[in-house]
Amino acid sequence: MATEYNFIHEITPLRENMTIKVRIIRLWKPPNYNNPSEDGSIEMVFLDEKGGKILASVKKTLIKRFSNLLHEGQLRVITNFGVGESTGNYKPTQHPYKINFFFTTLVHACDNLAIPRYGFNFMSFDDILSKQLDDRCLIGMFFVY
Repeated sequence: MATEYNFIHEITPLRENMTIKVRIIRLWKPPNYNNPSEDGSIEMVFLDEKGGKILASVKKTLIKRFSNLLHEGQLRVITNFGVGESTGNYKPTQHPYKINFFFTTLVHACDNLAIPRYGFNFMSFDDILSKQLDDRCLIGMFFVY
């Protein structure tokens, strides 16, 4: 039986048993609040072939399990993950939810996907000055001369 893959725009807490094909376009490891010399989590932005982006998080207790499987630029198939609300003042994506890794989350390599290496959504300087953009979401900008 062929695996059915979901797209990022389909991800909600109400759906179960989702499997996604993504590229890790950004990965960072915020320090542990109590011990800044240790990683506190692994945070990533995933991009799918339709251009959907979502934040994903591996909490501190699972870092050893997943750190060798997750690297910026890699293509991955992810399954058995949780979905929660994406909160914060400066979110890296506009998706209302984020992916949370569990002990049972599965990560597999995949190749030959038409997913770009970067997932920029540039805004013009005029759009930024118009103040019509959601200032809680990080953006890129370009200049037209």
